[in-house]
Amino acid sequence: MIFIERNGDMKKNDFKDKVILITGSSRGIGLAVAREFARRGAKIILNARNKERLGKALKSLKDDGYDAIAIQADVTSADACRKMIEQAVVSYGGLDVLINNAGVSMRANFEDLDAETCRNFVDTNLMGCIYPTLYAVPEIKKNRGSIVFTSSIAGLIGLPTASLYCATKTALRGLADSLRCELGPDGVHVGVVYVGFTENDPEKKVVGSKGGMISPDRPAHMSWEEVAEEFAEIVRKRRSRSVLTPIGKFAEYVARLSPDIVSDTIVFSRKHQLNERFGIH
Repeated sequence: MIFIERNGDMKKNDFKDKVILITGSSRGIGLAVAREFARRGAKIILNARNKERLGKALKSLKDDGYDAIAIQADVTSADACRKMIEQAVVSYGGLDVLINNAGVSMRANFEDLDAETCRNFVDTNLMGCIYPTLYAVPEIKKNRGSIVFTSSIAGLIGLPTASLYCATKTALRGLADSLRCELGPDGVHVGVVYVGFTENDPEKKVVGSKGGMISPDRPAHMSWEEVAEEFAEIVRKRRSRSVLTPIGKFAEYVARLSPDIVSDTIVFSRKHQLNERFGIH
C-alpha cells in the first residue's frame, strides 16, 4: 500500500509545468486526458468548437485547482489552428505536448453517404490533426516535446459501417510514422494511441447516413480515466504506440498474422447476424 501511494505521489510531478494542448477536450476522452495531465502537474490548454461545453470543462479543471485555459477553435480551419497555437504560446510561453484528439465517429454504410458528408468527415478527422500539428511543430521541436494522435482499432483493421473512420484513423498512423522519421533527429517524440471501445458520453453523437447525427451503439471496455492514463504514459515513456483493450490487442495480433482472417470473420458474422455478439454494427 505504501508503494502505491509513493508511486502516485511521483506521478503528480511527471509533467510539472509542461504546457499541453489537447484538441477536442471539452468532454469525454479529451477532457479525461486533460485532467490526467493536469493531475500530474501540467499546464493545460483545452480546445473545442462548442463555447458552452468548453467553458464548463475549463471551470471543472479550475475548480479542482488546476492551471488551465481554453481556446475555442475549429480544427478544420487552418487559420484557426494557427491562431490557436500562437495563443497557446503567448499564454504559457511555449508548447511541450500536442494531443490531437478532436474527431468524430460514424455508423453508416459507405454507399449511404454523400459527397459533402465525406468531405466534412475527412476535414475533421484528418485535416483536424494535420493543421494543429503543422503549426505546433516549431515549438515542439524547440522543446523536444511530443505529438500524439488519437487513433482507434479502426486504424488497425477495417470495420463495417466505419469506412471513412477507418480511412482517416489509418492515415494518422502513416502521418505519425513519417513525422517520427522526420522529427526524431530533433528529439521530438511522436506517438499513436489506438483506442478501443470506450464508455460513451451521453451527449455524444456520431455521423450517420447523409450526414445525420445518431447516438453511438457500442460496448464499453475501458473507462475514460483508464484511457487517459495510457495517454500520459505514452508521453512519459515516449513510446511510439499503445493499443488499448483486449479486443484491440487481439485484433492487431490477428491482423498481423493474416488480414484476411479479420475481414472474413466480420463478413461471416454479418452474414449470419452474429455481429451483435462481437460489438460490430
